[in-house]
Amino acid sequence: MSRAHDRWAAYVARYHAGNPGITETAFEHARDGALGTPHDWLAAALPGPVGAVLDLACGSAPMFDRLQHDSYLGLDLSTAELALARARGRGPVGLADARWLPLPDSCVDTVVCSMGLMLVQPVDDAVREVARVLRPGGRFALLLPALGPIAPRDVRPTAALAAALRGPGSMPQRLGGRRLKAALGHAGLTVQAMHRHRFPFPLTSPDDVRLAVSALYTPGRTARQLRKAEERLARYVTDRAELGLPLLRLVAERADRARVVTMRP
Repeated sequence: MSRAHDRWAAYVARYHAGNPGITETAFEHARDGALGTPHDWLAAALPGPVGAVLDLACGSAPMFDRLQHDSYLGLDLSTAELALARARGRGPVGLADARWLPLPDSCVDTVVCSMGLMLVQPVDDAVREVARVLRPGGRFALLLPALGPIAPRDVRPTAALAAALRGPGSMPQRLGGRRLKAALGHAGLTVQAMHRHRFPFPLTSPDDVRLAVSALYTPGRTARQLRKAEERLARYVTDRAELGLPLLRLVAERADRARVVTMRP
């Protein structure tokens, strides 16, 4: 793995150690009418009983209460996130790398992954592991950040935030629909459904602004830059203000004869 990937992994570890539950908190804030939160939207892609579930990069395990599972296992690399999941009565959960899952072949019916796959390098290794542990006909449902849709009202606050946070360091990869479909296909997973949706993130108070900035991955940014980002975003606070949170939801299925490759660290 490259030094850049090593630095990114170290940053993510520090970030989640200092901000356990941050994604769940941000998603609880971004509710959209009947759809609910982004986590509710992900669960809605898997209606009814889902059998044995693996929650990959589970964080604080918000999906635990949202799925009709026979059994649940959450895996993550952050001990702080896992501790919070246990404190909230969710689990079992355990420490594991998505690229080398400590599970036998064809052992789960469903894999879910909310906002975690884009953090894994190389992503193809994680996708192959998902295909390996899924039973034939099993489903993989995931959420990722997306570039759209956005509303006209999102443009100015988003641009202000981006300008304040401009600098070195960024996400190690951008997983769009095309790149993701290719990785899934190579592993023997067939895309069944793919949707994008904009969730409204209210910006009605200074607390909302702080949450919006703190929920972002901002490697290499100084405390001064983060304060500047909050100050710029705060200019748009009103009793009806919001920031768009565009997400991609995808569901794939393992074919009967998926290409299963057992990975070893």
